[in-house]
Amino acid sequence: MCVTGLTVRHTGERFQQSNETIAHYFQLMVHAFSGPGFYNHYVCLPSVNDPPSPYLRNNPKLWPFFKGCIGALDGSHIASNPAAEDRSNSRNRK
Repeated sequence: MCVTGLTVRHTGERFQQSNETIAHYFQLMVHAFSGPGFYNHYVCLPSVNDPPSPYLRNNPKLWPFFKGCIGALDGSHIASNPAAEDRSNSRNRK
């Protein structure tokens, strides 16, 4: 669901499970991946003094857009569709 952006309903239909079951297990996985056991072991955030990735720095198609960027995620994109009143809160977040 995170990669494809499919809804609970579409995922439930694909795997022939109820929406409640899909939502329950999705919530369990979100808690597992964001919990201290997984997060502290596998997620390494860059420090302010770390240089940009050589992949970004040496790519003329990407570097103009990432030059001077702080907190960019390398190779990650998370689709988000917040409600209209929450959109300003979701901009420029890590």
